[in-house]
Amino acid sequence: MYISLKTRNDILMNTTPDDPSKQSRRRPARQLPGGGSLTLVQPPDAHDHFLNAMELRRGAVGKSMDESAAIELFEIAADDGHLGASAALALLCEGRLPPEVSDKHFEKARNWILSSAEKNDQWGLLFLGIMYFDGYGVEQSYDRAAQYFLQTADLGNSCAQGFLGYMHSVGDGVLQNRQTAVKYYRAAADQGHVVAQFDLGVCYAQGKGVPKDKRAAVSWFKLAAERGDLQARALLAKMYATGNMVEADNEVAMKWFHRAADGGHTASQYDLGICYINGVAGSQDYAEAMKWFRKSGQSGHSLAQLNYGIGCALGLGIPKDVYQAVYWFSMAADQGNAAAQYNLGRMYEHGHGIDKDEQAAIEWYRKAADRGNVRAQVNLGLRYGNGRGMQQNYNRAARWLRRAAKQGDARANYNMGVLTQNGWGVAASEAGAIEYFETAAAHGNAKAERSLRALQRAAQRDPAEV
Repeated sequence: MYISLKTRNDILMNTTPDDPSKQSRRRPARQLPGGGSLTLVQPPDAHDHFLNAMELRRGAVGKSMDESAAIELFEIAADDGHLGASAALALLCEGRLPPEVSDKHFEKARNWILSSAEKNDQWGLLFLGIMYFDGYGVEQSYDRAAQYFLQTADLGNSCAQGFLGYMHSVGDGVLQNRQTAVKYYRAAADQGHVVAQFDLGVCYAQGKGVPKDKRAAVSWFKLAAERGDLQARALLAKMYATGNMVEADNEVAMKWFHRAADGGHTASQYDLGICYINGVAGSQDYAEAMKWFRKSGQSGHSLAQLNYGIGCALGLGIPKDVYQAVYWFSMAADQGNAAAQYNLGRMYEHGHGIDKDEQAAIEWYRKAADRGNVRAQVNLGLRYGNGRGMQQNYNRAARWLRRAAKQGDARANYNMGVLTQNGWGVAASEAGAIEYFETAAAHGNAKAERSLRALQRAAQRDPAEV
């Protein structure tokens, strides 16, 4: 969402008698004894807080982004009756406030938005455009959103310019036109709109609407990153880690990973954990890795939850705690993470951190296998083949082992060789069995090597008749 607007001195806001937060602010002048006058400086009022919050929401010239500070100022202004601040809390702070709080502010501000838009007030126009863009309180319409954003952009509003840049980039409500998108992005970026600066960097990186220019792209990314854009920081971190568009530099990569992670960027917190696991900054540091996996996992990152669960299960950088391992595996498994589902199956199978439950283990193995987890597929295949925990069924055994064998798993290839050699669940074929054994042996499976030698000796004893 693009939420950065012009500075207070550049903005004139229409006033209405029924909104005391918009009344003209007059600073009375006091006469001095020796002549002249002194203008008294008044503390910021609700409208000042609103304007400052809008600048902090997505950046302005001379200011960095600070969404948390922006929300605090919006709330102060809204408590003082500023309806524009209530509109901002409802429409611009998605995911940061409980839905019931947002709805309450929206009900307060709805009539003000409509009446202000009719008076060509840029804030009313902006918020009405956002309502139609998101379908909040109205039927969603990109066409109508674009109309209101265009009116607002013509008044110099950088937030509306940022919206129009995006809409022209993807063709929502307007004809797709990359050049026009760049024009709006640049207009917003020049006013300090941080997200527009990032988006302009993307345009240069991809050569969309402008000639491809890596140096210009990196420059815009750095500007946005320095001024608080977490997405830009995360991107720069990966660029320096991989040498994409810049010379690879692990130290610089770690700096940007930290700045993104410290700002709460969930994916960067996970990436930072991986960096410490792999010793990107020097030696491995499991304790530091687990710290970042935990932070990321608490925000819902399933891979971070999986890795923190593994750390708990094995005692990597943290005290071993199988009960905590089950907790973290469960969170990741519920999100569909196949490796976590397999590990949770293991915990149920062996009774680690949870009551032993063979059927629960099988169900988690099945979920993981359906999602392509090789170990789970092998586990199910062997269970069906041996009749362990379920009725023996060679056809189903072959089905799961074949899927794992196609992914190159050595055990699966060896067992498929056994099934094929004996005709269990599949047509018997010595040639097919040899192929499976050879694949397994190439991956170091000792049983497959012995089976191959046995088949070779049998062939020497019983030469084919001619």
